[in-house]
Amino acid sequence: MGAFGFAEILVAMQERRPPVKVNALDSVIPKIRDVFKYWRTIIRSGVIGTFIGIVPGVGEDVAAWSSYAAAKRASKEKDQFGKGSVEGLMAAETGDNACVPGAIIPVLTLQIPGSAPAAVLMAAMLIHGVKPGPMIMIESPQFVYDIVAMMMLATLGILLYGLTLTKFLVQVLRVPTTIIVPIILVLCTIGTFALASRLFDIWVMVFFGVLGFVLRRFGYPMAPLVLGIVLGDLLEKNFRRGLVLSDGDLSPFFTRPISGTLALVLALVLLWRVPAVRRLFARRRPAASEPA
Repeated sequence: MGAFGFAEILVAMQERRPPVKVNALDSVIPKIRDVFKYWRTIIRSGVIGTFIGIVPGVGEDVAAWSSYAAAKRASKEKDQFGKGSVEGLMAAETGDNACVPGAIIPVLTLQIPGSAPAAVLMAAMLIHGVKPGPMIMIESPQFVYDIVAMMMLATLGILLYGLTLTKFLVQVLRVPTTIIVPIILVLCTIGTFALASRLFDIWVMVFFGVLGFVLRRFGYPMAPLVLGIVLGDLLEKNFRRGLVLSDGDLSPFFTRPISGTLALVLALVLLWRVPAVRRLFARRRPAASEPA
């Protein structure tokens, strides 16, 4: 709320934006040529959202921002992101929606909820005598297909409400900045205070709002900052949990097959983002491609 909500308030106060023109004749259905144009982005975001949904406790917001960041990194229209990019919108929404069925996979197979709605679903399953886990396809195979049907109906419901309510909700853009900015400020303050009923949280929101405003002035994206804040708490909790299971030994994080592979991939990704490493690799690649 600070990095996006309060920072956006500061940006709106600094920039006197003209009123947004909303054309009532515009279609709310995406253009077919855009779907075919960005099919790679849609598939990539769907895969990212599904895998992030499988990871317990991450959530739809991480899936949306990760899909958005991956689309921006691979896009040929990077300058359009943050200015109404259709590709960015498709990436974020595809990743967000793909995360929901992905979070149900560990519930049905491992009895581990990947999100709060998935935990509610698992509780409902246990109440009705359906035991999730590896044996669910043997004990209750029909229930799995019921879940698939419910997800399809939910997706159709989202489509129906999206098509019918978009033209009404978009009228919010007609509200003058002098009216909408105080409302956003009040809602951000109430939402922040309601999390734990602490005044300290409001000051944290203000701090990150000012920080986000300054970073945006210098051209830094906000998505990595928010992802770091969201994932930092998960990293800390699971790191402590892993140390408890290993009696304080750090070697399982690097010697076990899965954790070692993930650590290696993480190290390679971080090294690849270092400009000096990328320049060294670029110099070596032409030399290796020359015939002997």
